[in-house]
Amino acid sequence: MNRFVRKLTSGSALALALALLAGPGYSALAQKEDKEVKEAQKDVLKLAKDIEAGNKVDVAAIRKKYEELEPIMHAFKPSTKGGIGIGKPGPGDSIEQKIINLGKRSLSPATLSKEKADLIKMAYINIAIGQIANHYPPKAKGGKGPREWKQYNEDMIKSSQEFIKAVKADDTAKLKTAAANINSACNNCHSDFRDTSE
Repeated sequence: MNRFVRKLTSGSALALALALLAGPGYSALAQKEDKEVKEAQKDVLKLAKDIEAGNKVDVAAIRKKYEELEPIMHAFKPSTKGGIGIGKPGPGDSIEQKIINLGKRSLSPATLSKEKADLIKMAYINIAIGQIANHYPPKAKGGKGPREWKQYNEDMIKSSQEFIKAVKADDTAKLKTAAANINSACNNCHSDFRDTSE
């Protein structure tokens, strides 16, 4: 009995218990949400590759597929929580956390060289998400509205483009600055709109 109680207090067992209490409808809803998140990530990755290749992109078509922005934003989570993940798979592979860390501490030239392909991929994912997010303007909140929303997305896109240039130039100082600017754009947007955009 004690072993059963200990298992119930763990995260996965607790989620299972809640799912059982909620009934079969909960499981179907969770599966639908998981499927939508996976589909959104495929769209984000394809868009990122198309942007990198200079192909014509149809962001409006992606907007039509998803009622809300949340499945798209889920990409920033670690792979262990269903996000895309960058670099070595695990709890620390979150795109969001990687950007935060890069804005705080410069990479060594050796690490930059080793992670170059992943860093460029991450920046194109940011650009793709920024372009998609432009199609989800929130309701005005605290005097801020669609104009500010668009500006924050454009700031993220521009900083991500600067990030790519810095990576390609092996410039660790400019990479750190660009990562800090990406994080700043995200934080500004979240502080103004998180409640209305999620």
